Parts: sequence; C-alpha cells; structure tokens
Amino acid sequence: MTQTDAVTGTTTTQQTTGTTPANPSSQLGKDDFLKLLVAQLSNQDPTNPTDSSTWMAQLAQYSALEQETNTAQSVGQLVTSSSLTQGVDLIGKQLTWTRADGTTGIGVCDGLTLQDGSPMLDVAGEGLTPDQITSVAAAPADSSPQTSTTA
Repeated sequence: MTQTDAVTGTTTTQQTTGTTPANPSSQLGKDDFLKLLVAQLSNQDPTNPTDSSTWMAQLAQYSALEQETNTAQSVGQLVTSSSLTQGVDLIGKQLTWTRADGTTGIGVCDGLTLQDGSPMLDVAGEGLTPDQITSVAAAPADSSPQTSTTA
C-alpha cells in the first residue's frame, strides 16, 4: 500500500503480509469492501482519476461476493434441514453403531436434538452422531429403550 503525503510530496510504503487471520470475524466482508471503495473514491487524485471500467469491475466483484455469501447461507440452511429430516426418520428404528472406544452399541432411537447445527440421536440416554451408525433396522416388537454392548 502506498500513501502520498500531500504537504511534502513524499511517498511512504507499508508492507503487508498475505496471512489469513485466525479469527474469521476479523476477515474482510462486504461492508468492509464498500468502505474501502468509498475511501478509494474519496482519496483519488483529481488530476488523474481512475478509469470507470475499474470501478465497474470492482462493483461486479462486490455483487458476485454478495451472491456467493447468500448462496452459502442458503446451502447451510438446506444441509441443516436435510440432516434434521434424516434424523427424524431414524426415531423408532433399531440402530447399530460404533462407539469411540471401538465397542458396538445396539438400541432403539428415541429422540433427536440439534447441537451446533448437527443432529444428535438419543438411544437410551446415549448420544450419537449419524456418522457413528453402521446399520438401521425396524425396531423389534419388544423395543425397550435398552442398549447392548458387544466388543
């Protein structure tokens, strides 16, 4: 980034790095883009204005960014809705799953909760994620809320 001191006519250069911030909220968004665009318009040299095609290209980039953001939000909502629908379909079914310690559990799903946008299935008080499930079957006639463990 180069800044020109209008009083002395000197130019200073500031180095920037291409690192990505660890905190996503500190990244530039569409509001920041508009602020930069306004600042760029306010500080341009009146004797050497920027080409209008450059402004049109930047506005097109802004529009594309906004559409991508909206699409990402819509896809996120669709994924959450789809996960919930699939989770609800498992309620009342006999599930077989693998626990983190390698043991296998078998039981009837009796509930569903949503944690951080992901479904958590409840089988006799034990919470499991859909990716732990190894098989799904119709619940047996005596579908008590007990789980069994096999090694």
